[in-house]
Amino acid sequence: MSRFLGAHRQLLSLTALLVCACPLLAAPPAHKKWKLVFGDEFEGPRLDESKWTRREHGEAFAWNGAKGRLRADHAEVDGKGHFVVRVSRDADGTYTYHHGVDTRGKYEQTYGYVETRVKFSRQPGWWGAVWMYGVEVGPNPFLMGQEIDIFEDFRKPKTKNDFAHNVHLDAQLQRAPADRTKVGLLEGDSLYRVSRGTTVLVDDWDAFHVVGVEWTPLEYVFYCDGRETFRLDYREVPVTNQPMRLLISGCFRDPRRATFQGDYADGAWPDEMVVDYVRAYQEDLAGRRRPEVSLRMAKGVEVVSQDQDVTFEVAAGDDGKVENLLLFANGRIRTEKAGAASATFTLPGKRLFYGRNILIAMARDNDGLIGMSKPLSFMVRGLREGKGQPYQGQAQTIPGRIIPGHYDEGGQRVAYSSHLQDNRYGKPPWNLDCRKGEGIDSPSPKGIGATHRGLWVAYTVQVEKTGDYEVVPFVARPDAMVGRADSEDRIILELDGRGLTEFVFSGKFSTGRQYWGDYKPLPPRTVRLSEGRHVLQVRFEASPFNFGGLEFRPAAK
Repeated sequence: MSRFLGAHRQLLSLTALLVCACPLLAAPPAHKKWKLVFGDEFEGPRLDESKWTRREHGEAFAWNGAKGRLRADHAEVDGKGHFVVRVSRDADGTYTYHHGVDTRGKYEQTYGYVETRVKFSRQPGWWGAVWMYGVEVGPNPFLMGQEIDIFEDFRKPKTKNDFAHNVHLDAQLQRAPADRTKVGLLEGDSLYRVSRGTTVLVDDWDAFHVVGVEWTPLEYVFYCDGRETFRLDYREVPVTNQPMRLLISGCFRDPRRATFQGDYADGAWPDEMVVDYVRAYQEDLAGRRRPEVSLRMAKGVEVVSQDQDVTFEVAAGDDGKVENLLLFANGRIRTEKAGAASATFTLPGKRLFYGRNILIAMARDNDGLIGMSKPLSFMVRGLREGKGQPYQGQAQTIPGRIIPGHYDEGGQRVAYSSHLQDNRYGKPPWNLDCRKGEGIDSPSPKGIGATHRGLWVAYTVQVEKTGDYEVVPFVARPDAMVGRADSEDRIILELDGRGLTEFVFSGKFSTGRQYWGDYKPLPPRTVRLSEGRHVLQVRFEASPFNFGGLEFRPAAK
């Protein structure tokens, strides 16, 4: 959740308050038949570690004069059938806390209904949440997950009995313009950060409440105490198809930066969030079958130019039950057709997304069952991609060391492609002079930041002699940059628009303590290069790390 906190103030101010009363019993939504696939009632004397992993976030906080201390017993079962996340304050002012637990490595779910019964936290300086999260969060929900907040019980200090439902995508990207409320539609080829949610009022804050979310391929539907409280469909927000883990969290941020949570100094301690159960369900189809859906390109290609039209053929089982066909690219609806079991869709390249596209066709039948095709993947490239000029008019030489900060001149989608607006090291507090005003993070020519997936840079190179060369990339990623992503990182090399080789390494790979030094080599790969001038593109699938360039040397005979 920490990646999206800047969105909350604006987000919550735009949404309506819904009032939720508390019945004695709650159950999964009645419009479907469900089967329980995961659950914990938190009975017994200790946490069931076959279901949950404790979330360790390194050193305890020391913010704004407040000091924290991590302790596992502040996120533990209470022996009375509850899981309790607790914050306490010692006589010397030290706060004891824990971040909570998740099902990472033990349970993940795609689609279904997840429900929890909870008594919310009250005191400022922290908040509680039960939520879902993928391997990582990114702009493409057909490749990465999302953050689905079943509830977050801020804002603090409490002036009214309200909590929030939220859905978030990637925080590294620019936010969708304020007038684009249906970001699932997104015209053009730009991917935006998405934060959509609402706040809900409850009549008794100190009572238990049942809060849940139903997740289908086409929508998210939130509930409180058996009543629908919020709905987002595929036109309003992209919907992920990636497996998600469950989390029970105590959330802690510097009160100088996350003002919506309030300040620890204003709290009356101890405080706690109490979870009675967490249950996850899948729909029971009771012998019914989802529509079978096929998707193909009329002319199969791996690369599409933005000035090309692309035709797709979609078909579903023609049993008279298909209600509509839908075609999505990177989670965003591109086109759809009602009342047909097959269709041919032609899209201009500018209606697809720059870079990697993953397309999925879906069919919804008149029973509400949704079938999905296998993913179809290809690249969309710009008309001027890789057509910049050598940095300061000088091509880099092979064999030799490619200086990372000397990528070509020409700007966005010509010499590089980045979701960043400018080099943050050219702004306060750094105010450095390396490639100022460009969308690549770089404090000096010796390194650039591989900050996100899909970023690339181009280098004009001069190969002195045709032959085989060993190529070695250099990477720096200090321990502080190592994330929790389970996915692998990639450095992909292309020469004149064609694949050359790639390097794959763990998202947990680290190199020491320095951010822009201690570059470590990855194992070399051998490539064949021809004499002459070429454009070398380096593409990053990054989680992130810092890139220290490439070394090309003649391969041993």
